[in-house]
Amino acid sequence: MTTRSRTRALGSAASLVAVMVLISACNDPDPQPPVTSSWTTTTSTSTASTSTPTPLNPAQRDIKSAEETIGRYWRVLDQLAADPKKSLNLISTVARGQAASQSRVELGALQAKGWTQVGQSVVRSSSATTKDGKAFAVVACIDVSGVDVVDTAGTSVVKAGRPDRQEYTYTVSKVPQGFFVTVDTLKGKPC
Repeated sequence: MTTRSRTRALGSAASLVAVMVLISACNDPDPQPPVTSSWTTTTSTSTASTSTPTPLNPAQRDIKSAEETIGRYWRVLDQLAADPKKSLNLISTVARGQAASQSRVELGALQAKGWTQVGQSVVRSSSATTKDGKAFAVVACIDVSGVDVVDTAGTSVVKAGRPDRQEYTYTVSKVPQGFFVTVDTLKGKPC
């Protein structure tokens, strides 16, 4: 079973979030309001297949880095949801602000119940845009079809009918230390 629609119920393809989505599909007791922004500049990172790749300019590298941050974010969430002995401090390597706080709450709830994630979330696609080169809106399709959340007896706790693929919009911030997910509203739609 799988789902991440942040509802990400512990795992919109990546960890507690993926597991939480799988479990509750947005069961946050203190939901965060959706973030509204007016992102205007779109940059595509697609390139034609050639024998010699064209080097990316700095703006294109930043777009690519923002997109790749979502995959790193989900890998950490998956690791933490699968192993309750791991420190939730690992979240700080991929997230800050609201996204980090939300992930800690979701994963902490999962650990408190003794539930663990089996399987991993997959980021099927991601596309970033930016207005200022510092904050990026990243839309990503997260696949949790290979993810289940089980209780201490090994019984699945994922709600029936959980969607396997959900599209989420994240805010990724570029800071001197790198790229970090800073907003994850856990609000998804089918993708």
